[in-house]
Amino acid sequence: MIKTILVTAGFFHSFRKKNNMTGDQRIQEKRISGRRAMIRIGTAILGTCLLSAAYRPAENSTKRNGPDPDPVFNVRQFGATGKRQDNSTKAFHDAVEACSLNGGGTVYVPPREYTVGTIQLMDNITLNISAGATLFLSQSRADFKHGSYSMIFADHASNITVTGGGVLDGLAQYDYLEMNGMDPEIAEETDIAKASGEDMRRYFRKKTAMNTYMFIMNDCINFKVSDISIIHSPLWNVLLNDCDRVFICGIYIYSDLEKGVNADGIDICSSANVTISDSVIVTGDDSIVVKSISRDGKKANPCENITVTNCILESSSTPLVIGTETEADIRHIVFCNCVIRNSNRGLGINVQDGATVSSVIFSNITIETKRRHWNWWGSAELFRFVLKKRHPESRLGRIRDIFISNVIAQVRGTSIMSGHPDHPLEDIRISGMRLFMNPEDAADKRATDALRMEGVRNLEIRDLAVNWATDMPEKKWQHALVLKNVSRFEIDFFSGRQGLEKGNDPAILLDNVKDGVIRNSRGDEGTQVFIHLQGNESEGITLRNNNTKKAGRYITYGDGELKKVVDLD
Repeated sequence: MIKTILVTAGFFHSFRKKNNMTGDQRIQEKRISGRRAMIRIGTAILGTCLLSAAYRPAENSTKRNGPDPDPVFNVRQFGATGKRQDNSTKAFHDAVEACSLNGGGTVYVPPREYTVGTIQLMDNITLNISAGATLFLSQSRADFKHGSYSMIFADHASNITVTGGGVLDGLAQYDYLEMNGMDPEIAEETDIAKASGEDMRRYFRKKTAMNTYMFIMNDCINFKVSDISIIHSPLWNVLLNDCDRVFICGIYIYSDLEKGVNADGIDICSSANVTISDSVIVTGDDSIVVKSISRDGKKANPCENITVTNCILESSSTPLVIGTETEADIRHIVFCNCVIRNSNRGLGINVQDGATVSSVIFSNITIETKRRHWNWWGSAELFRFVLKKRHPESRLGRIRDIFISNVIAQVRGTSIMSGHPDHPLEDIRISGMRLFMNPEDAADKRATDALRMEGVRNLEIRDLAVNWATDMPEKKWQHALVLKNVSRFEIDFFSGRQGLEKGNDPAILLDNVKDGVIRNSRGDEGTQVFIHLQGNESEGITLRNNNTKKAGRYITYGDGELKKVVDLD
């Protein structure tokens, strides 16, 4: 009606104007009017095209003559109000179902707040959670599909993407309660905490809350996640089970560093060809974990071809870790170009279920650790690599071909590599490492040595420097480097001293070692004894071109007979 009135008014204005014109003026006016008409027609056509592209009603998303080649399904058109108090689970389900019936497309979530349960993605679907949109985890169990207790879920799906700049909020809730049972992984640390008078309460997930994962991807191919934030997950944030070709880039994950128990960042389980890059992950539990686990009664698949690069990580446990679930082999893993801060441990490998972990590289990493509450795994050390059996009847696995290079680490705990008497760790190489031992920022003191290697065969250490803090040194500090039950080793360009400036502990302790060489190495200022050799099984030790001018003594022996097994320069 308004448009009709405007057009009519315009007609009479033009009529009056024309009656007052000369002939030449009328001709010129016709030319101008023609141009204006063409402009209006072009503008109308362009406006129609833009409107069509920006808004496609849900009922037109599937055409009679075939699927729309570029469909967009806005959850608001399926009943989502964008009000947090309204449950939008069904609206998201209907939008995904319509998209799937079309053969795929984009499910679009515009800015505002939504409460949802499980959103199950299917083949060829992109879930675009726009910047300004937040999905809150429903607290109603009825909103979650049985067997898929997660916000985002997919099973045997291909070509799926989650992106857009929005936020997924798991609304994790916790109780601070007395310790319940003993965690065998930290039994010794727990006893130390008790003896030091620490408060033995800890955080547990609130039982009355909805405790789910944020992502569960089962048997998916070509899965992409980018440019979203995942916060306050009650359980693991992203769980990949038996997936192939996964690309995670530019995401932010956060769980409370004090309370966030069991809230791992990304767990890569029995999956292959996974790339994680350019992300910031801050988690109460492990940040990025590689595992191999059996599901549904089926044998576990290997986990292989994994790359993590250009990430910034914080963890109250371990930011980069392999294990403990290791039922099938884990191989060809690269962790590189990462910054680790404010964490209870830097790097971890923990094999307990019979798998072989091999061909693993940690490179170009800066690490800064901090002692966390006693219940978290870790003691603010650089690394802990351990091979053992979960149960007496468990298979015994292997750890081999592990390279650590170009690492700068500010730490507060003892770094440990520990093999099994029947299967030593094999082919371990450390190169280009600067390790700074700092005082422990906790009452329950744990640190002794800087680096301890036990049960290792074929060990190379090149260009390693250990530096101890001189202000507020810890009374338990001892050796810079301990090798026990190590065979076929080379130490080249090591520098360091014992933990306490005036302590009597040697910088390097060799205990039951065989076929080893230490060369081109140096005892730093304040070194009392550079090397001490002990163990009746020690043999075949060569020392060459070492600088011990600042050391009180070059080498001492636990038994005078051991002098016979050392070839000195």
